[in-house]
Amino acid sequence: MALNVKQEKRLLGSALFTGCDTQIYRPLIQGLSPMSILKGQRIHSLPRHASALGFLLDGCLDLCNLNGVLFYTLEAGDFFEIEPMFSHIQTILPWNLRARTNTVVTFLDKNVMLSRFEEDPVFARNYMHIRADYTQNLTRQLDHFTAASPGVALALYLLGNHTQYILKLPDGLAGLARRLNISRATLYRALADLEQRQLVAHHEKTVSILDHDGLLAFAYSQSLPQDDFPAE
Repeated sequence: MALNVKQEKRLLGSALFTGCDTQIYRPLIQGLSPMSILKGQRIHSLPRHASALGFLLDGCLDLCNLNGVLFYTLEAGDFFEIEPMFSHIQTILPWNLRARTNTVVTFLDKNVMLSRFEEDPVFARNYMHIRADYTQNLTRQLDHFTAASPGVALALYLLGNHTQYILKLPDGLAGLARRLNISRATLYRALADLEQRQLVAHHEKTVSILDHDGLLAFAYSQSLPQDDFPAE
């Protein structure tokens, strides 16, 4: 089965093809196949697509470790790799892809990607940008997991994921707690503290940043080692 017209349009309109002559890539795209993943299904590995660039045509995938700790969420239009295509470091424990909704993905083979890199430097540069953004997002996630406190983890997440100072939570505070790898009770306390400081406001499934600079200052000051503070 080939991609439908809507799926082709989404892929050709993605960051991978920005600035490229999409007509040249149509034969490649028309040779791809969609793969359906049912809600709740876990994918530990896909041997046929281990060395390939994945693209989310529709739905939502959670990237988790083997214990189910949520590390990153992929949405329609995002790229991913089950195993890094160009890394010489061997994967020890594989990541786990879990479908949050019914999801459709497709894959571009590594060898096809390599040939396109040689023929189209714009395509190659787009891929580097995608990987750089992905690495930056994962680095932000590490900041959350290694934060000095749950309050700092929450502040960093809000600062890195808001849209015009608004963060919508489709899966509510329970989903946010999973992403931060903390309990809901701990999240409630951290959120209440930020609200008491008048840095954020929370209503149902929306968190609003009231004081962006203040929230950034809070995250920074709470992250400093104790001996960095001047002696009284």
